[in-house]
Amino acid sequence: MRTAKTTTAILFLCTILNVSAQEKENRLFKDNKPLDIALKVSISQVKGNTNDTLYEAHVLYYKDGKDTYDSVKTEMKTRGKFRLETCYFPPLTLKFQKADIKGTLIEGNKGVKLVVPCKTASSASDLVVREFLCYKLYEIITPFSLKTRLVNLDFTEEQKKKERNFQLKGMFIENADVAAKRLHGKIANPSLRAMPNILNDTVDLQMSLFQYMISNTDWSSMYQHNVKLLQRGPKDLFVPITYDFDMSGIVDAPYSVVSETSEGEIGDQQTVKDRLYRGWCRNDDVTDFVRKDFISKEDKMMASIDPFKDQLPAKEFTWIKSYLHDFFKTLKDDNSFRKLIASQCRKQQ
Repeated sequence: MRTAKTTTAILFLCTILNVSAQEKENRLFKDNKPLDIALKVSISQVKGNTNDTLYEAHVLYYKDGKDTYDSVKTEMKTRGKFRLETCYFPPLTLKFQKADIKGTLIEGNKGVKLVVPCKTASSASDLVVREFLCYKLYEIITPFSLKTRLVNLDFTEEQKKKERNFQLKGMFIENADVAAKRLHGKIANPSLRAMPNILNDTVDLQMSLFQYMISNTDWSSMYQHNVKLLQRGPKDLFVPITYDFDMSGIVDAPYSVVSETSEGEIGDQQTVKDRLYRGWCRNDDVTDFVRKDFISKEDKMMASIDPFKDQLPAKEFTWIKSYLHDFFKTLKDDNSFRKLIASQCRKQQ
């Protein structure tokens, strides 16, 4: 027998599927094929710019199905804190003027994040690909996700006396405000403290279970850490949109550490690959609905990352598939699901 909660979840799922069908095409994120781009940047200069609001003028070169590069003007600044202090290559935000990108591949994107490897070693690019796969998996779970595009980046570092060239894997991530417009909503004020009762329970549970799947604890919907909140109407519940998965177990970056609070570690994790569930406790009917929805999408999730298997060493890709299969094994077994997930949910105060 269907309860009111289950019916609400089903109706909401129909609503978000309709949202997905109505999305306006964005050429930049339409193609699964990695995009060839090039940048020339002074790393010391962009890292030295400590003004959060100041963007520096640059040029982005890209190949849109051609052998030669097209170019658009862009403004650039660094973002984040941990990677900016830890990594050789800084994470970047690119901003575009509407007139400069009209009629180009970039049109419709007032800005994008550019994720690049942390270090100069060739293996560092594999970590970007691993994180990219997380985004592709999440797109299958919910349309309330950010679009991404893998890029082959020809990166020239400008130095005082010479230039240094790197061939890197990178990733464009859709701007959150652009995603909000696509999803017919607005991003909430980042100072909003999101208690569980103001979050849509279906999408919140989908996000929490996804974070467990990739073994990521570096997030918080309450404090909007690596989470944006979308509201589609003034009386609607907030919908979480999550991002930044480089600290997850599926990425397993050398610099990743288990998450901590001011009181210490948040759970019994020896490494970031040890899964720990951090979601809020939700109604049993909604939990059962989301659990079954995940199980029904297992094959589709696995298929969503298959087109990118050549972007990683075969051994790494095989391990990722095995790691995901372990998650679904837990999800399908009632005892394992109850012990490792359902009983570990955080109770609302």
